[in-house]
Amino acid sequence: MSQKTCLLVTLLLLSSLLLTALPALAGAPEAMDWLREQQNDDGGFGDPDSTVGNTADAVQAIVAAGEDPGAWNKNGNTPLTFLAANAADIVTAGDIAKTIMAAVDAGENPRDFGGVDLVAVLEAMLGSDGKFGGENDFQGAHCLSILALKSVSRPVPVAAVDYIKNSQIEDGTWAWNFATTAGEGDNNSAALAVMALLAAGEPADGEIIQKTISHFAGQQNEDGGFPYINPSAYGTDSDANSTAVVLQALIAAGEDLSTWVKGDANTPATALAGFQNDDGSFAWQLAFPDSNFLATVQAVPALEGKVYPIAAMTVGEAEPETLPETGGVLLSAAWLVLAGLAVAGSGAILRRR
Repeated sequence: MSQKTCLLVTLLLLSSLLLTALPALAGAPEAMDWLREQQNDDGGFGDPDSTVGNTADAVQAIVAAGEDPGAWNKNGNTPLTFLAANAADIVTAGDIAKTIMAAVDAGENPRDFGGVDLVAVLEAMLGSDGKFGGENDFQGAHCLSILALKSVSRPVPVAAVDYIKNSQIEDGTWAWNFATTAGEGDNNSAALAVMALLAAGEPADGEIIQKTISHFAGQQNEDGGFPYINPSAYGTDSDANSTAVVLQALIAAGEDLSTWVKGDANTPATALAGFQNDDGSFAWQLAFPDSNFLATVQAVPALEGKVYPIAAMTVGEAEPETLPETGGVLLSAAWLVLAGLAVAGSGAILRRR
């Protein structure tokens, strides 16, 4: 069975399981129609210029909606060709992690994507403190790195898991910058942490996950959605981004979504669907109805009942170095050359006779 066939079987099995957790809602086809209009001539996504992060996010939404990103052709370019062309220039753990998951979603091997072993690059970015990435990589990037490793069936370092656990705030949240001061956390960072910890093997009924689930219960608004955080000086209205990622965390934790009801039968899913505009895009908040790219690509996987990582494959160990430090291969090669010369010389002598 080919790698792509195995991936398709995995996706179908995951989809069948998730359909029991979340009722199907309309909206993904219309969102895909809008998203197609946002694709740039280089195959990527971003305004005005395509970026790796936006394009990888779009790929995940496209796959979650059941479409093939390789078929999204714009002037001979696709989201995958854009990502592959830029793979060697990615410098942040967050974008590397997103690209790994996008490649896996599309059935491509991230061990050799655009000529780069993205898995090896990501694994090499683990710091001595257990955090993935450099100074420009924060909590979201770290969690995405763990999810990316899960998507390629690579072991998740214990230190990386502990880094998340040790930065949980007392109220059950996490902060975008790993701050541990009370009041610094937000629902988005908390939801990503939940998905990362669950992917790494943390039990859903364990204290650390349940503390966050209890926090989410207190954050749900009457419309069924979730704000960035409550209380907040910037308002506590539900927004599509927060609602989407919290919904994914609830699904990942195996929560019974029929119990997450507010007001007049309002659920996280109905609240999220309510952010969709007539053109298929999603707005950030109802008070700001303009089309929002990030809200759209985050809403689609959640409404489709998909959590990160959306797909998985086994990539194995990295390829061994061609030239080992011992020089053994070079020595063997040298002997082969000498042996060849000896044979050639013997042949010449025989011909003279």
